[in-house]
Amino acid sequence: MHTTTVEYEPIDLTPVFTAPADIMEDPLEITLGQRSLHGLPFSFGTPDAAFALAAPGGEPVTAPVNDEARWLVFAHAVLEPDLFEGGSIGETVGAYRVVFDDGETVDVPLRQRFEIGPTPRKWSGRALPLDWGQTPFLAVNDAEHELMDRTCGRYDEAGARLVEIEDPQSRVPYVLPYRFYLWAWQNPRPDARIERVELRGERHTIVLGALTRSLLDEEPLIREVARETLFTFADGEADETVSIEVDRGSSTYLYKVARSQPHAGLDVSSWGGTRERDDIGYARIAAAPSATVTVRRGAETLGSFRWRDLVEHGELAVSASVTAKLPSADRTWVTGEVRDADTGELVACRIRFESADGIPFAPYAHHAHINSDGGTWNLDIGGDVRLGAHTYAFIDGRFEGWLPDGEVTVELARGFTYRPVRRTITVGPDSTRFTLEVQREFDPLARGYAGGDTHVHFVSTKGAELEARAEDLEVVNLLQTQWGHLFTSTEEFSGRPEQSPDGRTVVFTGQENRTNMLGHINLLGIREPIFPWCTGGSEEADLGGGLETTLSRWADECHAQGGTVVLAHFPVPYGETAALLATGRLDAVETIAFDHYNMNEYYRYLNAGFRMPLAAGTDKMTAEVPIGMMRTYAAVDDPSQVDYWAWSRGIKSGNTMVTSGPLLWVTADGAPIGSVVQTASGSTAQLAIELETVFPVSEIEVIVDGRVEARVPVPEGATRHQVEHAITVHEDSWVAVRCFGRDAAKHHDNWERPVFAHTSPIYFATAGQYAKTDEGTLRNMLSIVEGARRYVTERARTNWAGSATQRHGQADHMAWLVEPFDEATRALHDRLAAAGFEA
Repeated sequence: MHTTTVEYEPIDLTPVFTAPADIMEDPLEITLGQRSLHGLPFSFGTPDAAFALAAPGGEPVTAPVNDEARWLVFAHAVLEPDLFEGGSIGETVGAYRVVFDDGETVDVPLRQRFEIGPTPRKWSGRALPLDWGQTPFLAVNDAEHELMDRTCGRYDEAGARLVEIEDPQSRVPYVLPYRFYLWAWQNPRPDARIERVELRGERHTIVLGALTRSLLDEEPLIREVARETLFTFADGEADETVSIEVDRGSSTYLYKVARSQPHAGLDVSSWGGTRERDDIGYARIAAAPSATVTVRRGAETLGSFRWRDLVEHGELAVSASVTAKLPSADRTWVTGEVRDADTGELVACRIRFESADGIPFAPYAHHAHINSDGGTWNLDIGGDVRLGAHTYAFIDGRFEGWLPDGEVTVELARGFTYRPVRRTITVGPDSTRFTLEVQREFDPLARGYAGGDTHVHFVSTKGAELEARAEDLEVVNLLQTQWGHLFTSTEEFSGRPEQSPDGRTVVFTGQENRTNMLGHINLLGIREPIFPWCTGGSEEADLGGGLETTLSRWADECHAQGGTVVLAHFPVPYGETAALLATGRLDAVETIAFDHYNMNEYYRYLNAGFRMPLAAGTDKMTAEVPIGMMRTYAAVDDPSQVDYWAWSRGIKSGNTMVTSGPLLWVTADGAPIGSVVQTASGSTAQLAIELETVFPVSEIEVIVDGRVEARVPVPEGATRHQVEHAITVHEDSWVAVRCFGRDAAKHHDNWERPVFAHTSPIYFATAGQYAKTDEGTLRNMLSIVEGARRYVTERARTNWAGSATQRHGQADHMAWLVEPFDEATRALHDRLAAAGFEA
């Protein structure tokens, strides 16, 4: 993979190689012969004559050079491990004497852990290798850090893959990643011919493995700091199939630049974007001037160039298909803060920076590319989020780190209630501190509504808190669950709300209990665990596992603790849904993204007389969607304080609005969402509708009994819009309002969720008690209940091999499982009979 040139030449030490390879541990694992180390050519010996040894008191090793050299690079090591047995750092362990043709000499001492160090050992029986972290100060070991394979590897190395850098010293069991140290000596007489180099051991045995001379006026072991390098491809994308190889230096993976179309598909800044072009990428390269940089696409070489040529010219046509360019390397370490424009208060937010060339820069301790721009399910979940081509950092109001000098684009967002910011700042030596502001546009709390996310996975409690604050969200429900043989967030459970220090955000760890057929259910606000989290076998529960319980039983346990039961991503998995609704075990149904099928199923049940609040959750499982992208605004008793239990009561009351962006409010004759309004048949009800949005919306839809009764236009560019709309009530019915982003706008999250908002219904009763029914829906529910029951009795795994005493303690496990379905069947027959239909 590495190239060599005549600018570096290995010295033939064959005449002085007298020691076999087995003087070191694991001799069969030592690579000998011609090698390229850090891009430099070296010539080692053979297994029987591998190295030269200079023992204390012995004859010096004489290595012939007979040529000029600006630098000599030695591959050497101390044989004895005395340093780790009380030896002294800085102790002289040997010396080189450089003898010139004219008789002049230069003596070069070798000091322990300066120019040289002990060759590594396995340290069998020790928990930690003693040579780890004790390499010489002035030398480098012969093992280079390299990038891990970008797309392939062992699953058990997935955690290491996030580091991107291959580090063999971190492997368990421990391997010997290197044997020698490379130390470069700069010749004070570069124009004088060197005759030989003599090596003496003093108090220690010195092992000389190879020697290379350099004719270049550059440090052989580079000290250059990596800089951004742009590549443009004429014949394809700057994608993960492209690799950049540097023989004397290093390169990161190639990443597409983020120069973006911020409004593509979503006409609002700071909420992600698509790339303007896919043929431009960048890598961070550190290289010696003489380094050769090679660009490959898979196994095909697209071109190569000398690093010094690019540095000199700034831009190179590497080949017909590749152009390389160097942006300015000037940069400045900046510090900054983000404050509320009205209060001056430091606020958490989501932030990103982008250079004029489209190169993203993240605040320190954050990622410009999460998981190398790959998938993030249960990986790198907290602290950052990627929306399309843009990666944002969640900060607590402060940031610092490197930014390129000149104009830099900064994007700020703080949920749905602050005006998004996209602006430029000028960075330079005299411009290092920045105060940025975000302007609150809307305040749901002032209306008496707190926002919460019913469905979040994998993040920590503190990570959820930070992300929620940055998205101006009051409540997060972090959900434990089981994924086959994986259990997540076990350690987060406390059975109580975890309040942020400022009291404005609360995280509660609950559960999403799941079965593959019967469905998923969110158990919120539970004080004690409700086991099992998942059941019925894979893929939710363990492979080959049995059905231990049902959603109905989980719901009963949750309610017994005073918790809130929300059917996850209603209505699917579509198994026990009908039974839960029929028996009144649900406090709300959850939407995780607008879909006409799912919403029409909701309308269908509303039309059958089931008064059911809407809730919303993000179902966050990746770093490709922020907490609160789907959120539930629920009425709270006292908006001056964030109270988890008040928010939960708001959900149960039905006074909710769900949104992925716009804020939409409605009352009917002054009655809030969730109310049952008593009215006469034929009367008129006045709806007061109000829209608040940072996302463009073109119209508001009034939904009556599942039909779009009216479309109310919204003026173009309006962020606020109020309208009165009258409806005539002829029978018991329900009304809700909804809206969508203009031009069917979708977010740039991993599921591309539509921008929308939807209120829970307001109900109208024309003859006292609200009563609405639909025979077809009720009979369909009976079929669903029957199907789910038959799944339990005829298909689910319930045949344990031996005696199985279940958690519920009942003798007849099957009877216990099917009881809720039988209860649902009776309830549905009763509804049919009460409505005058044949039961």
